[in-house]
Amino acid sequence: MFNENNICVSYASDDNYAAFMGISMLSLFESNKRAEGITVFILDYGISAENVKKLEKIAEDYGRKLIFCPVEKYISSLDLNMGPRKISIVSYARLFLASIIPEEYDRVIYLDCDTIINGDMLPMWRAPLDDNIVAGVQDTVDRFFLNAVGLPEDTRYVNAGILLLNLRVWREEDMQSKFLDYIKEKGGNVPHHDQGVINHVSGVRRLILPLKFNVTANIFSFSEKVIRRMHDIRGEYYSQAEIDEARQSPTVLHFTAGILGRPWQEGCRHPKRELYERALKMSPWSDKKPEPNNEKLSVKVSAFVCEHISPRLFAEIYRLTNFVLHKM
Repeated sequence: MFNENNICVSYASDDNYAAFMGISMLSLFESNKRAEGITVFILDYGISAENVKKLEKIAEDYGRKLIFCPVEKYISSLDLNMGPRKISIVSYARLFLASIIPEEYDRVIYLDCDTIINGDMLPMWRAPLDDNIVAGVQDTVDRFFLNAVGLPEDTRYVNAGILLLNLRVWREEDMQSKFLDYIKEKGGNVPHHDQGVINHVSGVRRLILPLKFNVTANIFSFSEKVIRRMHDIRGEYYSQAEIDEARQSPTVLHFTAGILGRPWQEGCRHPKRELYERALKMSPWSDKKPEPNNEKLSVKVSAFVCEHISPRLFAEIYRLTNFVLHKM
């Protein structure tokens, strides 16, 4: 049953990301004190007892409910061939949320661990899902990936890091089986992993949310025209006014890998890194030091090049590089 004032949220994490998840969760509670209730389901893939205690203490301090859901049995049932582009396998656990979360909840907000919540989540929680499978923010994705997951080139592909999931529809239409069938069809190697799975299976049944609910690093780096040019976006996309609003007043910051770096890494240049640092200082991991920048060489090269040339020229180099890579 849907309660418009009681938010249901889910994260997925192993112990490596538990601190980032806890910092994100703290920012969620801090920014949403007016919500009557917040219940957080943690898809737990080996979080240590020490970090479990810290997470429980955060929830206790804010008077919120925290439920740990072991997901090893779900992850181990997957036949994956993830290839050279590794991600944390626990992200696939979100495909099983309709089975994991009790049926009394007919929707859930899924949040990646690399997020900071900076505003009211009730408007997203109350979004009119109707019979849409998911609601999310349109991603900046190349046409190659749309083609690779069988979607038309004008599809408004969503970033799966922050989603509102229609659990009612997931259960009624057995979306979980459809997800697993598509993974099998692709030989266990779906482009963009579980994000590609969700986008393919949801098809056109997705609600596009305002950009402020998932502001990735690229939004702070490039204008609307440059983003369209870089990714050859042929359909709808956010206007420059919407981009400006999201930059100024982001509800959810998503610290994706990119040319700005991430706020827990050395040398980060993200203009909103202080919001992460503020939540970090309030958390049980306040003594956590910045990590070395371990992003891929291609990301570091892109960051260096972008610092020294115009965004428009960078967009042309990006397009050319992608064309060559995808034609090889």
